Amino acid sequence: MASRGRVFPGVQHRRPVPQIVVVGGSVVVIILLGIVGYSMRLRSHAYSLQNSETAETGNMLNQDAKEKLAGLNAEKSRLLQQINEWNQKAEDIGLASHKLSVLDTATGSTTSAVVASNTQPGSCEKGPLANKYPMKTPAQVEQDNPELAAAVKKYAKNDEIMLTLANGVMICQNTTICWWNGGNILQSFLEILEHNKITNYVIGVMDDETEKYLAERNANQFRVNIKIPQSQKNTHPANRVSTIKYTLLRQLIQLGYNTYITDMDLVYMSNPFNHLHRDSDIEIQTDGFDDTAYGIIEGVHDPSMGWGAGGLYMKLFTTNVGAMYAKANHRTFALMNQVADYLSANSGWDQQVFNEFLIKPSYKEFVHSGSSFRVMDYMKFMNSKIFFKSRRGEFLPGAQATGKTPVMVHFNYHPDKHKRMLCIIDRYFKGNVSACDHFPPGSDKP
Repeated sequence: MASRGRVFPGVQHRRPVPQIVVVGGSVVVIILLGIVGYSMRLRSHAYSLQNSETAETGNMLNQDAKEKLAGLNAEKSRLLQQINEWNQKAEDIGLASHKLSVLDTATGSTTSAVVASNTQPGSCEKGPLANKYPMKTPAQVEQDNPELAAAVKKYAKNDEIMLTLANGVMICQNTTICWWNGGNILQSFLEILEHNKITNYVIGVMDDETEKYLAERNANQFRVNIKIPQSQKNTHPANRVSTIKYTLLRQLIQLGYNTYITDMDLVYMSNPFNHLHRDSDIEIQTDGFDDTAYGIIEGVHDPSMGWGAGGLYMKLFTTNVGAMYAKANHRTFALMNQVADYLSANSGWDQQVFNEFLIKPSYKEFVHSGSSFRVMDYMKFMNSKIFFKSRRGEFLPGAQATGKTPVMVHFNYHPDKHKRMLCIIDRYFKGNVSACDHFPPGSDKP
């Protein structure tokens, strides 16, 4: 007859203990899972012994295992309670939380605990400007801009939100304030969102007219409470509105949302979130229409230098902030601060300013934010010059088109924006393949 077997084959009896480990200044609560694994193995042995040919031995061992299991379960419950208490304290000071689930192979059930870690946006892998631009906690940002915080919390999906800005100009009831020869771009943009079933969006409204217009259509919106910098008062109306986006992006980044910011003078043929790589801090459209969009190496030749006549340089087309995905981290936070600070003190085109801070390396007193960036595929995230001119033969006439349907067409190269938007909608949403055939390559009449 076997002894009261307190040792089971293959079961280790060292009782692990919870530890709190500090890694690189970040607090991480680590619970050694040996307790759970040990209890699982004991259960497994207990269940198998119930079918033992020697009932007495099995019952004795099973009773012993139950006693051990009860003790371990009590200890496990205490530790899980402790973890949740730590997590609550972590949330109080702005740390993020992650659920840990452990599968019990004996019963098929799971045990969950919440592990807190210092993953507040930007806390890990901080960029070189982390000290210059310290980030607020999400709770602090919610106090500063409660309407924005509530809107993105309601509409975001997987911590991702699409953001755009709108005012009465986009509705264009008064054609004298529209620079695209009339047409309700806001209405068309709402149709585009609905067609592609994009629900994780929010529109920042700038005036009463737009707020009322969107409320009547049950569109996702919030009222922007940020003033346009005085330095931009004499710039183009579109530029004045665009300067606000960088302040909003700063707030969204601190709230922890990865943000796809979009202009409205474009048409999405599919949901852009389904076509992102998400491998860089910034993923952004290009204004380029050939491989200079991605960067090409070219050379110079100065015969007067003799042996050292040659030299190489990089040619890279600028990017377009009208279609840009920004991850929530300290590097992108620093980048948005650099742009917003510059625009608050100097007049200028925000897109040019953004490109300078994104693309130029650190040099002399200038320190780059450390943000990495990916240029979007220009045959997917397309500008209107590609569709109507540089690759026209692949798309027009529509009946003979060989080009693949792009994710979007952005009408940044043409002033008759809305008319061309409508032709793309007619062609790709309604099946009128010839809807765009009559438009010339450029802005002049053929």
